Amino acid sequence: MNLSQAQSQIVNAPFDHAIQVLASAGSGKTRVLTERVRFILQNTKKEGVIALTFTNKAAEEMTGRLEDCDQAEDRTWITTIHSVAQRILEKYGHTVGLPTELHIYDRDKDRMELFLQSLRDEGVDIDEYLNISDSRERRSREKNLQNYMDIFSRIKRELLTESDIAVQYPNNSIWKVFQDYQASLINSGGIDYDDILVYAHKILLTHDWIGKIYRSQYKHVCVDEAQDLNKAQYEFIKALCGDVIRSVLMVGDPNQMIYGFNGSSKDYL
Repeated sequence: MNLSQAQSQIVNAPFDHAIQVLASAGSGKTRVLTERVRFILQNTKKEGVIALTFTNKAAEEMTGRLEDCDQAEDRTWITTIHSVAQRILEKYGHTVGLPTELHIYDRDKDRMELFLQSLRDEGVDIDEYLNISDSRERRSREKNLQNYMDIFSRIKRELLTESDIAVQYPNNSIWKVFQDYQASLINSGGIDYDDILVYAHKILLTHDWIGKIYRSQYKHVCVDEAQDLNKAQYEFIKALCGDVIRSVLMVGDPNQMIYGFNGSSKDYL
């Protein structure tokens, strides 16, 4: 594949340090990442590569581009960040108290019903609150409940703490309501979609031997569209990589990139 000088420099870079590639849309970031994976496979004997994307479609496209590469199927794991986290939960969720048969609530309707049930369990007559004839007022109250759900998601995606919430929402019981919602999820035998990364991150932080299992098989990690990482995703990837971050390649838009591994070089396309 024809690559520019800058692209070739990144693809063929040594494996002794992390690389953060900053490039605008349409500059070939995904192509560079794909060719980097190919370069790793061709220049190492048995070392595996995890290539993380944000969508299944992107993962399938990258897999297709590597079909002509020997050992790509056996030595690469090209998938979404959530898929890796979910695999960890399925195998090791019990180490942080999750049920063996774990259900993931990914539909907004199901999550809302669990939230409403958590309010009922705390003695809130939420059904009376919503059972009003004024349609405009009912929509306003439903929106108010949805605002709580949005805050719950932000707590998880940004790994906010009780003190963070106390500062952002003073004189409010949001943290208590959030904890009640979480208890309702666990009591039902499940977690919600945002919890996947939160619990997988917790597993890697509290049980380093689990991270070592993955690091022993996959020596290299490549992250596509890294400018879209939220804190939970970024911290999960850091925990997955552990202390050895020399083999990390992150690519993203320089105008939107928020996170980057400490000590990584920054290369531009």
